Amino acid sequence: MAQHHEVRYCGQTEQTEKFFAKHPQAKADAADAMRYLEELTLQEEQMRGGGDQVFIVPVVFHVIHNNGSENISDEQILDAVEILNRDFRKLNEDIEDVVAPFIDIAADVEIEFRLAGLDPDGNCTSGITRLISDLTYDGSDDVKNLIQWPRNRYMNVWICAEAAGAAGWTYMPAAVNGVFGAGEDGIVIKSDYVGSIGTSSVGKSRVLTHEVGHWLNLFHCWGQNNNPGAAGNCNSDDNVADTPDDIGWSSCNLDGASCGNEIDNVQNYMEYSYCTKMFTEGQRTRMRTAIQSNIAQRNQLWTQSNLINSGTLEPVLCAAVFTSDRNTVCAGETIQFNDNSFHGVTEWNWNFGDGNTLSGSDPDVHQNPSHTFDTPGVYTIMLTVGNGEDEVSVTVNEYITVIVPGMNEAPFIEGFESVWPAENWSLFNQNNDATWQQSPSASYSGTNSLKLNNSANTIADNIDEMISTTYDMSAMQEVYLSYKWAYANKQNETDDRLRISVTGDCGDYWYLKKVHKGLTDLPTVNPTNFSFAPTGQSQWTGNELALSDPDWLTEMFRIKFEFIGKGGNNIWLDDINISGLDTNGTTWTNIQPVAQQSMLRIFPNPTSTSTTLEFSLQKSSDVKIELYNSIGALVEVIAEKQLASGTHNFSIAQQPRGLYTVRLEVGGVRNVRKIVFE
Repeated sequence: MAQHHEVRYCGQTEQTEKFFAKHPQAKADAADAMRYLEELTLQEEQMRGGGDQVFIVPVVFHVIHNNGSENISDEQILDAVEILNRDFRKLNEDIEDVVAPFIDIAADVEIEFRLAGLDPDGNCTSGITRLISDLTYDGSDDVKNLIQWPRNRYMNVWICAEAAGAAGWTYMPAAVNGVFGAGEDGIVIKSDYVGSIGTSSVGKSRVLTHEVGHWLNLFHCWGQNNNPGAAGNCNSDDNVADTPDDIGWSSCNLDGASCGNEIDNVQNYMEYSYCTKMFTEGQRTRMRTAIQSNIAQRNQLWTQSNLINSGTLEPVLCAAVFTSDRNTVCAGETIQFNDNSFHGVTEWNWNFGDGNTLSGSDPDVHQNPSHTFDTPGVYTIMLTVGNGEDEVSVTVNEYITVIVPGMNEAPFIEGFESVWPAENWSLFNQNNDATWQQSPSASYSGTNSLKLNNSANTIADNIDEMISTTYDMSAMQEVYLSYKWAYANKQNETDDRLRISVTGDCGDYWYLKKVHKGLTDLPTVNPTNFSFAPTGQSQWTGNELALSDPDWLTEMFRIKFEFIGKGGNNIWLDDINISGLDTNGTTWTNIQPVAQQSMLRIFPNPTSTSTTLEFSLQKSSDVKIELYNSIGALVEVIAEKQLASGTHNFSIAQQPRGLYTVRLEVGGVRNVRKIVFE
């Protein structure tokens, strides 16, 4: 089935032959099962196709992707389910376009498909799973080894970038009835043949309908092969009395006739034409016979107990879940909350932790509210959802942090040596999984750095953010932000991203200042498929940004490090350094840890001669002063001694032209200043 300009055939026949070649005994077992199904079908033809019960089938979609366009949206999958149900229930609007000779036998199959609400372990699910694997480019039976839910409880559908060269394929129930079949039963479909939106189109949208027909024991209309248009097909049969034997159609000639027919059923879902619109009454009987038989355990899917256990009989209220657009704001700013609870929620009760609550049953008002936090502090959020009978709740402690302008003078350099996560940073991860972690395993300097375990990421475009508190930069004419990182791509060179943004309004609007890309300047070492950890300074690199826009230089200045994982490897951060030039143009600003409270300045700066470093100590301390060049190499140890409290001066000799860094370490706390030698 395909659009006008491309024909992607179904791979049912070829894949079945490969299956039998791999499991020779399965072919004999399948022949016995098929004979049994044919006998049952003949019996059911005496009874209007097995009665009028509507059979409900739980479905799970497994999206197998490598962070490409094959990682289609939930909306596209939901659209595919809607189309599948529409087609099987004869609710498609284009049923009116079925040609006259066949309109009277167009059938409501009375089988419905519902996304599972509970997984095999009884946990909440959307009925959609996602997994990163190169096997997405294969789409053979091997992909099913990655993940499969029990076939007697769910119809498994694997969405891949490729489907073994076809638009989609599956096994008919008899083929997988035996001992080898349970692990390979289900449908594989190419991602851009799922639904009618997103990467797919209306012309491709009936491929899943076609494959489910095979899954329920339908052959192609021209018979038991994959050679549409072959004259020999007139001697083959699909074992359905009301579908005329034909040669098989991959074009949409509504007057098409072959094999001595006055007209062929070109619009049948089991043809390859792009104008398919119907199943026949005979096909209805065949599918309903299959789903009521024990062949491939199809009759276990729609039982009352399985519908309850899979959460498809009715919506199961099983978990309260919420997200927000951010979790750190300045006082007076608004946060957007979103309810993602499972399933069938009709009532909401929000407690925002600041004395304000919101409850009701109007989805437009209560489901996804926004709330303004006016008072600085840390707030716990609680959500209770109900469906009129049951309630479930979730409480997330210390979820929202509300800060004030100029909250901290900030660590002048963040080396991640202190307790993490530090109060000067907030973390956000869209999937609430592992995010930035302090690690003693590697560092550019000191003993610790920050690690993001991206090598284990299985979520496409997984976003992890690290956002600073507010700094008062209102007296600055220029701010300098430097940082160091280490990163290795995987050998398939996925395009992970490290993005650095700044804001002058506490985060209401972020300005993207730099993007380091996995395919260009992000890697610092050669690709490896092993979990990456840097082994020395040579595997690190750094960057510095100069920020002078007045919109940023306010008392609500913040910085954000955002990593977008696309299936690559780990990234490490260290030595985040913020410095600035004040409005008199001669002195590097006194930004330092509040606990240190040491006066620190360099003058003159810039300079073409020697310069003086001046600082004061509150108490006797061990002091180390080092000078580094622009690439981070140590140039000189200026001092390393114990000094008494009071003011101290050190002369820094003239150096070649360029940008240098003075690192002052006092009692384990570092201050850094920039020097420009002209």
